[in-house]
Amino acid sequence: MKQIVIIGAGTAGITAAGELRKIHSAEEMGVTVITREVPPDYSRIRLPEFLAGAVTKEQLVIHNAQWFSSNGITVCAPAEVARIDREGKSLSVMVNGEARSVAYDALILATGSFPFTPGMPEPGSPSYGSVFALRTLEDAEKIKAHTASRRESAAVLGGGLLGLEAARALKNSGIKTVHVLETAGWLLPRQLDATASGLLKDYLEAEGLTIHTGASVDTSAFGVRSVSEVLEPVCGAGVETALYSMGVRSNKSLAEEAGIPCGRGIIINNETATGDPDIFAAGDCAEFEGVSWGIVPAALEQGKKAAQFAAGRLFPDDARPSPYVQTVPRTVLKIGAREAVSAGTAVLTPEQEKSGGWISRTPSLEGDLYLRVLEDAETGLVSGALVFGPEGTGRFWLTKLQQAVGKPCPDEWK
Repeated sequence: MKQIVIIGAGTAGITAAGELRKIHSAEEMGVTVITREVPPDYSRIRLPEFLAGAVTKEQLVIHNAQWFSSNGITVCAPAEVARIDREGKSLSVMVNGEARSVAYDALILATGSFPFTPGMPEPGSPSYGSVFALRTLEDAEKIKAHTASRRESAAVLGGGLLGLEAARALKNSGIKTVHVLETAGWLLPRQLDATASGLLKDYLEAEGLTIHTGASVDTSAFGVRSVSEVLEPVCGAGVETALYSMGVRSNKSLAEEAGIPCGRGIIINNETATGDPDIFAAGDCAEFEGVSWGIVPAALEQGKKAAQFAAGRLFPDDARPSPYVQTVPRTVLKIGAREAVSAGTAVLTPEQEKSGGWISRTPSLEGDLYLRVLEDAETGLVSGALVFGPEGTGRFWLTKLQQAVGKPCPDEWK
C-alpha cells in the first residue's frame, strides 16, 4: 500500500490530509500526519480568544481524534522530524524521546512558519520569562500563566493583525494598560491605507489600547535590561510583559538540510512539487514564483493541490488536476466590531505610490464605510480594493471586491 506522509498539522497539512481521503480510501493509501503539537488540529487564529479567556482549550479543537480515526488518518504526535532521507525515502522521527523511522512514497511538507523574534532574551538575562511570541497553544498558556499575576501593563511589538488581536486579548483579559508599538507610520500597513488605518486607530484607542506608530525599540537590549527599562522610552515605566508580533519566517530548515532548493521558503512549482519530485510543500513554508504568502487562502489552495499532485504521483491513472496558480491576496480582517476587507493589490508600496502607475479612487458610500479602489493607469482595470467598516462588512464586500479585480472599474466606484 502506498504511503503519503504529511509533516505539519496546520491549515495546509490538515487540508492536504482531508483532500487525500477524498481521492483514495484507507485501503488504497496510507496517510500519516506528523506534528509537534497535541491536540494536532486546533484553531491558531483563535488563540487570542483563548488568551482573553473567551474560549477553552477544548473549544479550539477543529478536528478531534474521532475525525482522524474515522478517516483512516494516522497521527504521530507529539513528534519531531529530525531528518529527511531522500534516497531511502524515510524520515528520522523522535516520538516522546524515542527514535523511529517512518517510510514514505510521497511526502508533503506543511511545516508552517515561526515568529520573527529578534533579540529574544536568553535564560539568565534580565528580561527572560517576560518576553513572548504567540504562535502556538503552548505559547498562549505560558502568556496566560505569566500575566495572571502581572495585571498593570503589557506591550505588543507589532501592529499587524495578529498583534492587534493579541493586544485586544490582553486588554480583555484584564490587564490595565496595553501598548501597541508599530514601526510603520500606521497600523496594518500591508492591508490598509493611511485613512482606513486612522479610522482603525481611533476605534482601538476608544477601546482602551494605547497605540504608538513610528515606534522603534532596540530589542537586543532585552539581553541586558528588564522589559520595563527597554520599553520605557516609548511606553513609560512599568511594562511587565512584552509580546513579539513582528511577522513570521518559513520553516524551511528541514528541507534545506535535505538539499531541497529554498529561497524565502521551500520553492515549489505549479504542481506544488519541490526540487524532489516525490516531495511537495504547501502553506507558510512554501514559496511559489518568489512569494511566500503566509496567509490562510494560500494554505488552503496549496494544501489541496499538494494532496492532488502527491496522489497523482503515486497513482498515475488518477485524473490529472489543474495546476496551482498564484493565490490572489484577499483578506478579511475582523478586529472587534470593525472589519477590513481587501482583494488584489489594495495597498501600494512607497515605490509604487511614486511611480504614478495607479489611479486611486475613494468614492462615497452609504453608512459608516470607507472604500479605496486602485486602478491600473495603463489598462484602466482594477488592480485591488479595500473596504473598512463596521462588523458584517466582510460578508457582503469580499465577493464584490474579488469580482472587481482585473475588470474595468464599476461606474458607481468612480
